Amino acid sequence: MNDAAPPPEEPKMEIHKPKPFHNVRDFLKEYAIIVLGVATALAGEQAVEKLHNRAKAAEARAGIQGEIADNLARMTLRQAKEACMARRLGEVDGLIADYARGQVPPEIVWIGSPFTFLLHDSKYKAAMATGAVSLFDDSEQAAYADLYALFALYWDSGLKEWQSWDDLRTLEKRPPYSATLDWQLRSTLQHARTQDAFVAGTGQVALREAAAIGIKPAGLKEESPTTVCLPLNTPRAEVEKKAAGQLVP
Repeated sequence: MNDAAPPPEEPKMEIHKPKPFHNVRDFLKEYAIIVLGVATALAGEQAVEKLHNRAKAAEARAGIQGEIADNLARMTLRQAKEACMARRLGEVDGLIADYARGQVPPEIVWIGSPFTFLLHDSKYKAAMATGAVSLFDDSEQAAYADLYALFALYWDSGLKEWQSWDDLRTLEKRPPYSATLDWQLRSTLQHARTQDAFVAGTGQVALREAAAIGIKPAGLKEESPTTVCLPLNTPRAEVEKKAAGQLVP
């Protein structure tokens, strides 16, 4: 004989059957309750999504505007060195003219490099990839697109300018004069001046367009040696010393 107590019975689930509608009024009442509930849920979901998008847009805007301000600061630092670069190109012009008259360049010639910074776009690209940029209005999207297009042009011109100055540094080696060398140096000098003008002009346009939407240059300090501002007869060893361990071309 088994004295074990029988297991307790599980409580039966109570099922509420829908009440039959006795008239149209009852039906409309139930329908209104359902519609109101669905509408409330949708409105709440939309409100949460709107708040999320607003926060997402604000974060993206802060990142983009900070990146633009840093780029503008680099452009401003470049503008401050335009006088040095113009003077150096004028000195190079004089060396080329002396070469043509049969005068060999001095034993020590320091050409230097153009003062150009890499402009950043990672914040803007990240915002584009996540769709945050699409949360801005059309005018704001257009303003950022224009500025980053100018940044790309600025950097592309800066790279070409560096190449021209690399070729001009041939003078530091005092190569034998020839008509071909004279033509190459004069052509390169003209390219360097053209790119300098393009970089300077693009920077001015970017600063003006950024100011129109309330963005000013950040307070960046100079990040690299301004070797182009050193005298033409500066020995390389002294240049490297002043560069404080940074790469000197």
